Amino acid sequence: MTIIKPMAGAVVVSAFLGLPAVAGQITAANPEDVLKAMQNFGLVATLTKDQDGDPEIDSRVSKSEFHVLFFGCENNKNCTSIELRAAYDLKDPLSASFINEWNRDKRFTRAYIDDEGDPFIEMDLNLAFDGDGEKNFEDTLDWWRVSLETFEEFIDW
Repeated sequence: MTIIKPMAGAVVVSAFLGLPAVAGQITAANPEDVLKAMQNFGLVATLTKDQDGDPEIDSRVSKSEFHVLFFGCENNKNCTSIELRAAYDLKDPLSASFINEWNRDKRFTRAYIDDEGDPFIEMDLNLAFDGDGEKNFEDTLDWWRVSLETFEEFIDW
C-alpha cells in the first residue's frame, strides 16, 4: 500500500489544475513572484517589459546593472525560464581567449563578448512546472551576486 503524504497530493492536484505547486515556490509563470523574491533577498528591482512585450526585471548588484529576461512565454506571460544578464561597455575590447578563461573556470555563469569586444555575463534558470524553492532561489541570487562581483574584478570594471 502506497501512502501519499498530503504535500505530495497537493503538488499533483496543483499541477493538474495549473495552480502553483507549493506555496513559496518561485516560477517564471508569474514575474511578480520573481520580483518579490528578488526584493525579499534585498535587491532593488523593477518589473518592466522588453521590446517584445515579455516581462523583464531591472536590478543592480555592486557596480553592475543587470536584467532578468523571461523566456518560453505564451502571449507575454506564463513563461518557463529566466536568464540573468549583465552587459558592459568597456573602453578597451576584450579578446575571446581572455573571456574563455572565465568560462573555463566558472560553473554557473557563462560570459561572451560582442562584436566590439564588450563582455556579457549570463545565468539561466529553469523555473517551469513547480519552479524553485525560496531558499534555493535566494542562494542562486547570491551565486549571481558573487559572480557579478568576481566578474567586475576579472574585467577590471
